[in-house]
Order: sequence, then structure tokens, then C-alpha cells
Amino acid sequence: THSKIDMMVSWMMIGMAGAVAAAGPEVSFQVGTTGVYSVSVDGEPWYTSTSQPQVCVQGKQVQLAFKGAEPASGADSKLGPWKGLTASYGGGAEMTYTFKQFVGHPELGVGTATFPSGLDTSGCGLNTDLSTNFPAFDTTAAQAETLHTLTWRGGVIATTAAALGLASLGQSGLDCGPVVSTEPTTGTTLVWSTLDWHKIVPQRTTGTVYSMGIAAAIPELPIGFNYSIMFAASPGGATAGVYSWGDLIQKVHGTTRIPSVTLTDIGYYTDDGAYYYVWGGGGTYAPHDPELSPWIPSRPWSAEVGLVLVKEALYKMGVPVAYMQLDDWWYQGPFYFGNVKSVVDWHASNSSGLFPSGLPAFSDKLDLPLQLYTPFWADAFKTKYQMSESKSFKGTKLVVPNDSYAFFSDFFDLGKSMTNNRFNTYEIDFLDSNFQGCVACMDDVGASDRWYAGMANAALERNISIQYCLPSATDMLASLSYPSVVQARASGDYARPQGNVQPWSNVVTLGGASLLLGATKMAPSKDTLWTASPQPPTSSDRTHTGYTTQPHVQLDSILATLSLGPVGISDGLGLTDAALIGQAIRSRTDSTLLRPSRPLSTVDAVFTNKSVSGVGGFAMMTPSNASDVRGTHAALDGGGPNSHYILAWMTTNEVTLQQYDLYPAPAVGTQLAVRKHIVKPEGAAQLAGCTDGQQASPGCIDVLPAGQMPVIPPAGPAIWDFSYWSVYEPASNGAYFVGELEKFVHVSPQRFNHVTVGGPGPSGLTVGVKGTAGEKITLVAVDPKGIAHITNATIAPGGTVEVAV
Repeated sequence: THSKIDMMVSWMMIGMAGAVAAAGPEVSFQVGTTGVYSVSVDGEPWYTSTSQPQVCVQGKQVQLAFKGAEPASGADSKLGPWKGLTASYGGGAEMTYTFKQFVGHPELGVGTATFPSGLDTSGCGLNTDLSTNFPAFDTTAAQAETLHTLTWRGGVIATTAAALGLASLGQSGLDCGPVVSTEPTTGTTLVWSTLDWHKIVPQRTTGTVYSMGIAAAIPELPIGFNYSIMFAASPGGATAGVYSWGDLIQKVHGTTRIPSVTLTDIGYYTDDGAYYYVWGGGGTYAPHDPELSPWIPSRPWSAEVGLVLVKEALYKMGVPVAYMQLDDWWYQGPFYFGNVKSVVDWHASNSSGLFPSGLPAFSDKLDLPLQLYTPFWADAFKTKYQMSESKSFKGTKLVVPNDSYAFFSDFFDLGKSMTNNRFNTYEIDFLDSNFQGCVACMDDVGASDRWYAGMANAALERNISIQYCLPSATDMLASLSYPSVVQARASGDYARPQGNVQPWSNVVTLGGASLLLGATKMAPSKDTLWTASPQPPTSSDRTHTGYTTQPHVQLDSILATLSLGPVGISDGLGLTDAALIGQAIRSRTDSTLLRPSRPLSTVDAVFTNKSVSGVGGFAMMTPSNASDVRGTHAALDGGGPNSHYILAWMTTNEVTLQQYDLYPAPAVGTQLAVRKHIVKPEGAAQLAGCTDGQQASPGCIDVLPAGQMPVIPPAGPAIWDFSYWSVYEPASNGAYFVGELEKFVHVSPQRFNHVTVGGPGPSGLTVGVKGTAGEKITLVAVDPKGIAHITNATIAPGGTVEVAV
């Protein structure tokens, strides 16, 4: 490997001079006398470039010659001072590569490609083609063939791909996300991604070359244009590496997300797969209204009446939904495909089956915040703003980037007006396809950012949060600069064909995609869910009549709760399993969701196993390759031991969790304790095995030998087969706070402020509890001698109480 590059010792000294001593692996760059560069981790080259860079000029590929290199230095406003090297290339075009190492962040390196004279890229290709090639790695050089790799791509981030070697990853397209490389023996991980211009840098793998570059559909790179790629190294495996990368890129972009009721509280959904997704009475069914679905007869009442009845029934059942989502059926426009209407007029349809009294009257009657939806705008949509024809959806159009802010400002004002200011969240659907069909988004290098920023800034000014629906991995990166964008779909639609018992994308893709979303501070949406099955016949895009079942409602309820995204139930009137979904919220009168601290995501060992066992060293998370083990954790704001939550789905073998499968990893030698969550029956039965004053192990918790990792038994081969476990770290005195066993997350930061050592309780712990004044809860703890203790507590008038357990 080293023979391919003549290492420049002076560059290595410049790069590391004055660097802070690193607690983990360090990233460095080397440039040889021929202009070939490499990316190294702890001084060992991991990836090496191809021999000479190429760019496209006026439709022709031009190979550039290396002119030399010289030291460089500077400072970044977020990352601080850096030292490095600038390599220059010329001959047909002028280009430099500047490699930066940050004094305060030795785990981070940034490579920047600059075009001092600009570049005429007219005629160079499509938006999935590349006009530049930086970085461009030889997939046979250095360690490119031996590292375990991971990435995300496709609409809905539908593909989480794991592969042995960069070539096997096959990364190509406009919607490709970060690349994760892990050294299998040490767990050291390197993650690279765009640092800027996220929407216009596709990736491509051709032969033995992997490249990133500017989309060739953009006709010109202006004078001085540059784009940057960041490389972040971390110990501890893929999950730790992705979250470490996420912390750094969030720091660069100053990422924040505004609060949204759709993420903090339970809601009600009318999306595809929801019981009330379709409102019938079109086609051959009376009243033959073209605004109503032709699939089923009219319902007993209009949407404006029925949805209020649903809310009232849920409150009586102890499920106080805090918002409602209206999907693609409520506004005016023709059915484009399935039950999806393209927007002709975003006012609610006044059809007798929908909103004959208008949306303002319905909003007042419902009296909940609303999440409103658009897919795309029909050619018949009238506006004063310039729009361009979509190349993805014939007969529809999108606002051009220069008019994006003004268009969405007016559009959101309309939403506020017609809901009497209850419009709270905006859902834009088919985002990846809409973007790829947006010709105007490639007019110049800044067009895509103007389109996205216009929407996001207009929403932020009106305190409207945004869900990106059916997005791409690059949408997660673009969103880092937009506080109003708070959630994104990480799965396919909930609707499945009636009777289908195959693994469905609504569950399959969620585990892999949630790792990327969690690292970018985005809440993954699992889409809607039923809490009970079967239900009386209804309809969906997948099953036009006779849709009665969802095969794993318990699994759905847990996945949605642990996703950190919306928990949007969608049962028929009076059919909700209140006891099941009640395990997700504080109480019958408090809609607050009890969550972990990060989205549930696939554990490292699954990625490794899929990459080494896949065909040609490559595997995707697909319905035919669906079995999964996923993990998350809960950390309390006021301190205390972490608790971890593990879900095994469709596993047919015993699974021993590996070193990096719990994140953050417990200290070496920690004595963990494990408990399987009891989903049914609810209530006191969920405390089974925990008897006050009796030995806790093994009935209440199973205390493992120090340093031993949990072993998860087979869940079973069917799609409804899962098991769900809590894994507890001990407090410093050796006691375990087992928590509130009647909830999905036993030790949630939405319920507990802290767990501290001290106080008069038999376990030597004091717990800060929050909730609704007068609410009674039952807590379980195990003292350092292994004795279980059950404590009943009542929330004080101020909404908190300190409890000695």
C-alpha cells in the first residue's frame, strides 16, 4: 500500500503540529509526488485516490496534471484553527484540493475541492452524473477491500446497505448518504460525507473507482466555487462512529430543532393504512362525488363529524391525543394515483362526505393542532409564482427555487387561516422523487439550497414544524441547517395487502434508517399504526375493500414509541386498545410520550453479519433479509445509570450481544441486569417476578456476571415474533433502578429527572419523578444485595416528587 504513495513527511508534521492529544483515532491526509492522496486513520492509509483527477468541461472528460503542493492554514468559525496542505492541478482546468486537520479535533479531517477560475460544465450529463471527482478512491487500494462498510440510499432511505469492501457497497446515485467504514478487529470507524452542498453531490462506483462530485446537470461552477467532504474517526464500532460524526456535523451547521407536539405527544393519523384513510362515496357509490374515493361506500358520517367522534371516544378511553394528521384526501384535486390527490386547491373539499362546513369550522370543533399534507401540485393549480414541470410526476409542478420562500410563506399562511391558526406541522410527501424531478433545482449550484431553505424558513417564521416524507439520505444532511425540519419518514407506508404475512417495509427499513436520522437529530417516523386487530372492514391503497387486519400491532406500538418520531394511532371509532398504547404515554390524562434518548436502530453486529454473509460481501435490509436486532438507550438529564432497550425481531437463533451493540457502551466489567418486558396482560401483571422484599434474580431481573453481555433467546420466524428487553446498568452503590414496568420505556427521561445514590430508601437510591399532579405510579428497584423493593408514589401538586426507593 505504502509503495503507491511517496509520503510527504513535511505535510505530516504540519498537519499534526500543536494538535490536542487525541482520546481516540486520528484522521490525517497524505499527498504523494504524483498528486495521489490518501486518507489515513492513526497513520495507516485506509483509502487511496486514483492516479489523476478528472473533471468534465463542456461535455468532455479532462484529465488534470499535478502541479505541486504547499502548506496551508486557516481557521473555521465552528471547528477552530487548522493546518494542512493545498495540492494544485491544472491542464484544461484549474483545481486545488486543500486537506485540513483541526488542532482541536484530531478525529476530524476535511478535504475541500476549489475551482479558482470556475468550470464550464454544460453538456456534462444528468443530475446523477458527476462533473467533478473528489474524493475519488481506488476500491482495490489500501484497506478499501477489507473494511466493513455501511451506507443509506434510495427514496424513504429504503436501502440500508452493508458490505465487505467499498466496491461491494455499490454506492451510486443522487440520494446516497454518508459512508461508514469499520475495521472489524478494533471497531475503529471512519465516516465520510458532504460538509456542504449536500443536495448536489451524487456518488458513483464504476469499475474500481468510487467518486463523489458535483451533479453534472448543473451547467456551471462559478469562479472560486468549492465544496468540502468531512472524514470523522471514532472508536467503538459503527453506531458510535455515526453518532460521533453526527455530533461534529451538527456543530458545523449549528443544528437545532424546534419543539413539535407531533414528537412529544401521542396523536391520531389518517395516512395510508389508517382506518379512516379513505372516505368513500365516489365512482359507482353514492353520492358519486369525484372528491371521494370510489373504493368503498360512504361512511356513516362525513370526515368533519367522524373525526371529532374519534377524538371524543379516545379521550373517554384514556388516550388523550394531542394533534391530528390529515393526509392526501382532504383538499381539492384529482386522484393522481391510488388515493393520492394532486393539489388543485388546498382548501378543504366541501364534499358532503368530507368537510361540507369547511375546514375552519372543523378545526374549531376538533380543537387540536393539525398536521397538513401535500404531495405535489397539479398543472391546474393557480399561483402567481413561477413553477416548473416535474420530471418525476407528469402533470404536476413545483415552485422554482427563486420563488420558494414567497410561495411557501403564502401557502403556510393559507394553512394557518383555514384552520384558525391550528396548522402546526407540514408534511411534504414524495420528497426524494420531487427533488429528482425538479429541473430548476439544477439551474445553478445554489438552486437546490434555495428551494429547501425557502420552505424551511417560511415554516420557521410561522412556528410550523416540517416532516420530510419519502425523503433521501441527503435530505437528512440538508436539514441540519433548518430548525423547522424535525421529523422524516424512515419506512414505507403502513398499509399492506390484506392477509399478507411477509416482512413489510414499514418495519424492515426502520432499523437501519433510524441510525442515520438519530445522528442528524432527526426524528424517524414509522408512519401510522393500529393498536388492535382485526377491525371491521375498511380500505387502503393496498386493499381497496375488506382491509381488516394488521399482523403485529404490539410490535408496531413499541417501534413507534421507541422511534422518537410520531406515535400516530389510527384505529376505527372506539376500537383502540387503550391499555396497550397507554404503555407509551404518561397517563390516561397526560398525552406525553415516554421515550428513550435516541431512536431505536439496528445494532452493529447485525450490520457485520449481513455484510459478511451477503452475496458477494453485500447485503441490504430487505423483506427477504429482514430478521433484526435493534437497540436504544435512555439517559436522564439529572444523572443516573443508563438503561438500554433491545428488540429482537424474527430471529431464529440465540443472539449474544457483542461489545458495541449497547451504545453508549457500558464500562468494561460492568455487571448488567436484564428483564424481558411483559406486553400483555397490562397492569400489575407486568411486575411479575418482582416481589417486595424477595430476591430479584432471576424472576424480576437477571443479574449477569461482571463483564458478560446479555443473551437474547430466539424470537421466532414469523413477522409477529419479537421479544423486547430492558438492560440495566447499576448505580455506583451496586443497586439497580428497574423503573416503571407498566411502560414500554422503564426509565424514561420524560418520567424521571434523575436517579442518585443516597436517601433513606432500602435500595439507597433517590429518584426524581415527574408527571401529572395526583398521578400514582409504581416503581421497582433492586438493592445492592439483590433484594427487590416496590415503591408506590404520588406526583405532588407541582408535577414532581422525590422518591426514596
